Amino acid sequence: MLDLVVKLSNIKKDQKVLDIGCGTGLLSLKFLEKAECFITGIDRSPEMLTIFTGKIKKRGLSERINCKLEDAKILKFNRNSFDVVASKVTLHHLKNKYPTIKKIHDIIKPKGRFVLGDIDIDTTGDIADPKRLLRLLEWLNEEFVLALTQGGIETFSRMYDNAKKHILNEGDYCINFKQWKKLCDKAKFNEIAINSLANFKWFKVLVAIK
Repeated sequence: MLDLVVKLSNIKKDQKVLDIGCGTGLLSLKFLEKAECFITGIDRSPEMLTIFTGKIKKRGLSERINCKLEDAKILKFNRNSFDVVASKVTLHHLKNKYPTIKKIHDIIKPKGRFVLGDIDIDTTGDIADPKRLLRLLEWLNEEFVLALTQGGIETFSRMYDNAKKHILNEGDYCINFKQWKKLCDKAKFNEIAINSLANFKWFKVLVAIK
């Protein structure tokens, strides 16, 4: 997914990128492998940013990457600041997503791109609705098996705990990509495309051009 996000960003040398939910820098470093761009990374986890800043110093990338502690709901940047705004598996943590999508549109330069990689699952609705639960279990069953077979009991246990958050909407509020597209339409993005990942049914990448 990270490779596809970078590919679809159409990133060029010296362009400016905002990595929302940069974490330990996996996506940001992928961008720099593709082009000598300038990256601003934001994340609300001090622990994640400590790891990322360590990588930046070790690799001598301080002139190319700047990261800071900030919530995706804030986005304190001027209009038309970035050529690319990218995020992977972060924005579904926002309960009210449209204000952030609108801010993203504002801070992207004309013809710039918003690239979103996330889970393609709709967790909206009444948490007491059995039909909603069955819809989520279709995805979770595959994730449980994958976690157990590839990561063992410890990984399965973490996935099991995380699944409860999705089921009860406790910090995880996933929507499907048709819903993401509607939000981007509402925010006045001009061109919007949804891209699938080969062999990964539940993950997709959206590209929206201002």
